[in-house]
Amino acid sequence: MMQDVSFLVVDDCQLVRNLVRSTLVNRLGAENVYTAEDGKEALELLDARHIDIIIADWQMPNLDGEELLKRVRKSKKHSKTPFIMMSSLSDREHVVCAIQNGVSQYMMKPFTADKLEEAVHKSWNTISRRGAIRLSGLPEHSVRIRTGSRTLSGHVKNISQSGMLLQSPYSREMHLFSTYELELDVFDLDGGNLLIAPLYAMPVRIVAVEGFVDTKICQLALRFNRDMLNDATKSHLNELLKHLGGCDTELIQDN
Repeated sequence: MMQDVSFLVVDDCQLVRNLVRSTLVNRLGAENVYTAEDGKEALELLDARHIDIIIADWQMPNLDGEELLKRVRKSKKHSKTPFIMMSSLSDREHVVCAIQNGVSQYMMKPFTADKLEEAVHKSWNTISRRGAIRLSGLPEHSVRIRTGSRTLSGHVKNISQSGMLLQSPYSREMHLFSTYELELDVFDLDGGNLLIAPLYAMPVRIVAVEGFVDTKICQLALRFNRDMLNDATKSHLNELLKHLGGCDTELIQDN
């Protein structure tokens, strides 16, 4: 879930820009995606906007991807900003050049949405300077999600202030970007139970989990609708995250 991450997509082909933008929005839940036609326009946007990840083509008019990468790495503002290079140039010379200039990931065109998503996650996970902490290793718990006429039970894999990843049986009533009501029941939390409800969240990604024969199991990346959460729910959520941050649990950070 990368709704708080801002992207800059740079390519002189509008079709490529639109395809990359669509993947970032629909698969990663990105809300801030800026586009530029060449390196020159990209530098102007980098000066004017807060950008977390740059995805740029190598071969462009006016200012190509190689020169853009060099200028980004020399910039005090963006010297550590993840830079994903897209290119149809597969020879070792160009790949080595990109690495020497500080590229984060190198993607050969054409590439799939899965490859782009993988490159984004690998690039973002190399940074420790920003990103909300997500915590796993919850105490015994259950989560219930209401999808229309059904109530499904599942388990939370990790959780943060902005959302959570859970595993549950699949239902045809699950739809991306539809808001659902959830209840998170946490047991044996400092000797007691904690019910966090109502939680309102929308799935930004639904992926099938292989290995389950009799039941279709999926993983849901859910983004909280914090505007719909009441003060008590927010307080309980903060209490849980504070507890997890102080106990013997695994801390999963974007680093």
